Amino acid sequence: MTPSPKSGAGSPFPRAELDRRLEAVRSRMAQRNLDACLVAAPENIYYLTGLEHQGYFAYELLVIPARGEPILVTRGMERATVQDQIPWVRHLGYSDGVESLPPPRDREEDMVMADRDSSGRGVGLRPWEMSYGVAVRGPVADSADDAIRTTIQAVREAGVEKGRLGLEAKATFLPFHIAERVISKLADAGWEDCSGLVDDCRIVQSPLEQETTRKAAEVSDAMMLAAIAAAGPGMPEHDVMAAVYDALFRRGGTYPGFIPLVRSTRTLEHEHGTWGDGRLRRGDLLFLEMSGCVRRYHAPLGRLVFIGKQSPRARRAHEACREAMHRAARAIGPGAAADEVYRAWESAVREAGFGSYTRHHCGYSVGIGFPPSWSGSGTPRGLRKGSDLKLQEGMVFHLMSWLLRTGRGDAFLSDTILITGSGSEFLTRVPQDILVR
Repeated sequence: MTPSPKSGAGSPFPRAELDRRLEAVRSRMAQRNLDACLVAAPENIYYLTGLEHQGYFAYELLVIPARGEPILVTRGMERATVQDQIPWVRHLGYSDGVESLPPPRDREEDMVMADRDSSGRGVGLRPWEMSYGVAVRGPVADSADDAIRTTIQAVREAGVEKGRLGLEAKATFLPFHIAERVISKLADAGWEDCSGLVDDCRIVQSPLEQETTRKAAEVSDAMMLAAIAAAGPGMPEHDVMAAVYDALFRRGGTYPGFIPLVRSTRTLEHEHGTWGDGRLRRGDLLFLEMSGCVRRYHAPLGRLVFIGKQSPRARRAHEACREAMHRAARAIGPGAAADEVYRAWESAVREAGFGSYTRHHCGYSVGIGFPPSWSGSGTPRGLRKGSDLKLQEGMVFHLMSWLLRTGRGDAFLSDTILITGSGSEFLTRVPQDILVR
């Protein structure tokens, strides 16, 4: 990257932090003899550049050569965002089939879609900045030709068109029809799937990232406490959700990568469903799982609330659930294996008399997330049976303990936990007691 005294108006981290991340990625590239890495996941583009926008729903790609400046490819209409947030990144914009309007003769006079303020200065949308890549279906606008040409141009300008190239083939937002044609047209290059390369770098958070995650955890706590306070017999589920979002934004958070989950007994088994039109009833279970978000960093937590009255078998299940969570937390530390953590959780569940109950994991890594996920593209690294993941200081996990539909009581707890030099630390701090509203 070309040296610059600052990261740009919108970048959330200083250049020194971003340069450190880039060098870590290049070190892993060198281990795999890659001449360039083509990054498509919005979380990884954000991690390496600080670019935060909604334009990732359309094709974008960051070309990282082993040497030289990275090149970002996006729709042309994202130019102003890129220039404002990360002006030091080389940017190539493509058109997706719509001709742009001609350049303005005078930016203050040619304001077809704008108004003027009290001083006579033009304000509002400038159409020449917004006309590249209007999303309209049709034989012209559906064409990906310019995106492909621009990607090939970026690879050639990076000087790696005949090199060994890694592509994030598993990235959620990488269109197959574009990737396939780019690969076929760069026939002199060697290709391999580098999915996970950047993710393995960002799974360990720097002190600056940990500070941001702590702030996200504070927002998460406020959201959860607001949800609990809003719950009770006769309360509409949407009122609970309204309280969650009110707390999120009032505490300085931003939109999370995954919508908060608010489910009652009738929809408890809808694994990734959320609130409906109903009202909470006495005797209901209210499942709450959510995450605050600060600078795209997340810190999820979850709780189970009994509406109106506590289940007769709740105490035993809750104590087993809480003990299992804390036994797993005690197993967490630098050098521990993810498999050990899961087995610690499982052993506590079995000792409590729930031997037939099992889950596929007891937690997963979290950090940067864009919709539709607070854990990043693809399947996150989990605290699961058989995992060979070695834990390191600076990793952050959503630690979970479930006992639902056991026939012997229900309980659910989850919190965000940070791996420290000596063990682990709970970042979310809503009380883990039985909750009745």
